[in-house]
Amino acid sequence: MYYPFILGKAIAVSLPRRVVYFLAKIIAIIHCYTSPGDREAVEYNLSPLVEGREVLKKKTRDVFINFAYYLADFFRQSKLSPQFIEKHVEIIGLQHLDRYLGEGKGVIALTAHLGNYELGGVVTSMLGYPLSVIALSHRDERTNIFFDVQRRICGLKVIPIGMALKRCISVLRRGEMLAMLGDRDFSLNKKKFRIFDRYAYLPRGAAYFASKTRAHILPSFFIRKGRFDYKLIFEKAITHKINEKFDENEVIKEYIKVLERYLKKYPEQWFLFEKYWLLER
Repeated sequence: MYYPFILGKAIAVSLPRRVVYFLAKIIAIIHCYTSPGDREAVEYNLSPLVEGREVLKKKTRDVFINFAYYLADFFRQSKLSPQFIEKHVEIIGLQHLDRYLGEGKGVIALTAHLGNYELGGVVTSMLGYPLSVIALSHRDERTNIFFDVQRRICGLKVIPIGMALKRCISVLRRGEMLAMLGDRDFSLNKKKFRIFDRYAYLPRGAAYFASKTRAHILPSFFIRKGRFDYKLIFEKAITHKINEKFDENEVIKEYIKVLERYLKKYPEQWFLFEKYWLLER
């Protein structure tokens, strides 16, 4: 996938955003209808979130389109400016972030494969909040470098998932901000949780880091609003007080409540192209 990414970036940075979106939408629709495996996986993942076969088909198609827009904006991150943020990003709940960072304990911005999580980190960094992000490595080292460069040129500090443990704890103990995804577990030590009356593997990293550092966990999302605008949302912390009786499972269950609310409201912006739900109920 390295060369398609290089080509995509070249096109995205050389054309106006509206033209890039137009091209991205065409490619997305072609992808949707010529990739039955991906389409089936998305329909399967959205099935607990939407009602009605026709609605499900439409939302599935919208996932492909919104993901293409997500990639277009990711490729264009080097063009991001304070003027873009002022014009296109509504910021909600920033006082929660300021409050918990002010305590000096560190903050875990826990998000999902929802909206434009990559751009959300960049915008947060450009607002003046030093941010470290945990990133899953790609099999192709060239692709890995491409993605990391895209993040670093926008001020993000990238922590490879294989080096996450010590570096994440250090970030939080310095009272800084750490972003991580909370809807899919890529580790070998998986644990299932109940969500939408089904089961799925959810990562336990955020709860673990919070228990070790007393950092607060803020559910945070960067949601597309219309076609060209976004909302950057910081929820209240789900760890108001951490003590010796800190319960990892209870923290994750609190996050699940928030995740269910956002997935139900924005199913067409949930970007998982492999089957998510476990068969057991």
